[in-house]
Amino acid sequence: MIKGLMLLADGFEETEAISTHDILTRTHEIEVTYVSISDSLFVKSSMGLKVEALGLLKDVKAEDYDFIVLPGGKVGVDNIKNSPAAIEMIKRFHDLGKKYYAICAAPSILGELGYLDGKNYVCFPGFEKGKGTWTDKGSVIDGDLVTGRSMNYTIEFASNIVRVLLGEEALKRIEHGTKGI
Repeated sequence: MIKGLMLLADGFEETEAISTHDILTRTHEIEVTYVSISDSLFVKSSMGLKVEALGLLKDVKAEDYDFIVLPGGKVGVDNIKNSPAAIEMIKRFHDLGKKYYAICAAPSILGELGYLDGKNYVCFPGFEKGKGTWTDKGSVIDGDLVTGRSMNYTIEFASNIVRVLLGEEALKRIEHGTKGI
């Protein structure tokens, strides 16, 4: 089982988090754990939806996961940027050579850390950071990096993560609602 960690901060964009989680777990080969960056399991989305995370960031280790997902939402992204623990977790994933995926405003976090340098990426216009090449697409794959433009492109973003982790056949199984090959 491929294991992923999704950081949730107050103000996260719910479609980007919940739909991405749904698509990834429909593969039956990927497990995604919602983790709150605060001291509460309950996280409030940008539109006021309360989601219960499965754990707290302070209680998880990057070594236990294969990838990390950063959903957007300007307030949520600002909360991640202002959380030393969240930034340290992202850095830990990078240092361990693990994969990271970000959508909407969240690629700006990766850009500020220098992780988009030399990469093709997309984000919500106005959140371009770093020395990468912003591409006017819904979602971009550059090696193991997957970025998405906005909530409207969540399905494309999540599908690209499946492509990177499991390949095209896994997407076909999701489309047909089958578990195995």
